[in-house]
Amino acid sequence: MQFALPAAHLRPLITTYYGVTTPVALEDHLHPEWGNIRFTLRGEWAVTRPGLDDPTPQRGALFGPTDRTGIVSSAGPGSMVGVGLTALGWATLVDRSAHDHANRISDLTEIFGARADTLWANLCAADWDGRCALFDAFFSELAAAAPLPDPLIARLQQALVSDSIDTVPHFAADLGLTQRTLARLCHRAFGFSPKQLLRRQRFLRTLAEIGDRLDQPLSTLLDGGYFDQSHFIREFKAYMGMTPLAHFHSPRQMMRRAGAERLRTAGARVQGLHQPG
Repeated sequence: MQFALPAAHLRPLITTYYGVTTPVALEDHLHPEWGNIRFTLRGEWAVTRPGLDDPTPQRGALFGPTDRTGIVSSAGPGSMVGVGLTALGWATLVDRSAHDHANRISDLTEIFGARADTLWANLCAADWDGRCALFDAFFSELAAAAPLPDPLIARLQQALVSDSIDTVPHFAADLGLTQRTLARLCHRAFGFSPKQLLRRQRFLRTLAEIGDRLDQPLSTLLDGGYFDQSHFIREFKAYMGMTPLAHFHSPRQMMRRAGAERLRTAGARVQGLHQPG
């Protein structure tokens, strides 16, 4: 696993660049996350989600924001690189309704045309530092040509990661919006309703708090928004498709390493808790 921060001017738009290389076949469960762009450099990679049958493009792919696990697998030795997008980054660089892409996978050429294949070819020929430089150049050019996004998106994004919002009325009042306006903005920029987003953030905060501290009682690590341990277990099954015990005792070859490297590089174990900029 490799992680790197983008150029300083891109940090409000991009969480991290990341790379995965495996010498063997692997399978792991992704957490709910914001949008991502991923490139297969070697081998065969696939991401599947419960209830969806989108194929995984084998060059560049756009992954919309998610509210459920995705099963990522490599059929054998392989490598891939990715770019994590903030909601502001989605609005600026992708400029499509996040709701239309929620939990979905699209071929990147549908978004960026032939430039996506050119970037993929250049990434395949570069080393890690070269790939980060290619990403900086590509997304800097896109950002410079894009119209300015709604400034409310950045405020909403910050509110979601601040751990200070617990209800939809509180959410709307904090931003000075009606609940209807808030709902429209959340669907367009974040992919989900305000209630879904608050619920998802509560889950991610607890997931990050637990980390690998399996020696501590689960009840002491839960977010204050959960009524009790059984409430969290029900939510965990809804998001990850398994019990917490089954998840934390699974191999997690990729996501355990990703959490540690992401925490070291960017200060947050999961993408959904990343502090923009």
